[in-house]
Amino acid sequence: MFYEGTEKRLEIITTELDLLQFSDIFWQQMVAQAGAFIISKIQNTQLKAYLLSESSLFVWHNKLLLITCGNTHLVKAAQFFQKQVENRVIQSLLFHRHQAHLPDLQKSSFAQDTVLLKTHLQGKTMHWQANYRGDLFLFGEALTGAVKTKQILMLHGLCGDFASLLQSGMAGQQQIESTLAVLQFFPGLQTDQFTFSPKGYSLNALAGKQYLTVHITPEKLSTYLSVESSFETQVLQPFSDHLHALFRPQQSHLMSFIDHPDQGLEITVSSAM
Repeated sequence: MFYEGTEKRLEIITTELDLLQFSDIFWQQMVAQAGAFIISKIQNTQLKAYLLSESSLFVWHNKLLLITCGNTHLVKAAQFFQKQVENRVIQSLLFHRHQAHLPDLQKSSFAQDTVLLKTHLQGKTMHWQANYRGDLFLFGEALTGAVKTKQILMLHGLCGDFASLLQSGMAGQQQIESTLAVLQFFPGLQTDQFTFSPKGYSLNALAGKQYLTVHITPEKLSTYLSVESSFETQVLQPFSDHLHALFRPQQSHLMSFIDHPDQGLEITVSSAM
């Protein structure tokens, strides 16, 4: 059975709300709207990180980031949140879809999703149609002080012995953890991880208000690994180099987010084949 590894992303920055005061039940209801559920949680005073059946949810005082994969219907989670709060408290909303490997299996298209989003908020769209393909809807501007995503690394067509072991479903959590070596590159992180049956792996990690998340889908038709983080590029680069050497991907895409004080959010993508 095919499983779609490429993600959809929802970022909402709020004002006049403390999202850390929202209950776990609220977040469970929200992710359920998308077709996912919460597996576990780690937290500190600045950030909660929920590991999901399909990717991750991160919650700060004034921001949420919900990432889902598979055939989840993420726009439904966005609608749920919009109905629970007043529009005036939504400072910005970013809805982002990487192009699915098999888009016909998804519950909706990006065009259908934006129609629903625009019933509450009027935003602009961006599209990529080169080596990396994806679509983005953006309402508002990011609040000063909100934690920013800096990079998303996407590796397709994973190769090598470890990739084959992951595809076989024979790699245990301890072996995956030691091979990825996240804590060697980011010592001191608080981590939460889960190995799915028959295969698949997710990791959430946090340090203060900063986050990192890793997801691996060893689907034979479309092996995929993603890393997303708020850490600076120079901090992430050694880990990125390690993953490229380990998996020798057929395609690699790096999406970078740069917030200019005068020009707003700039999103760039670099690709290697």
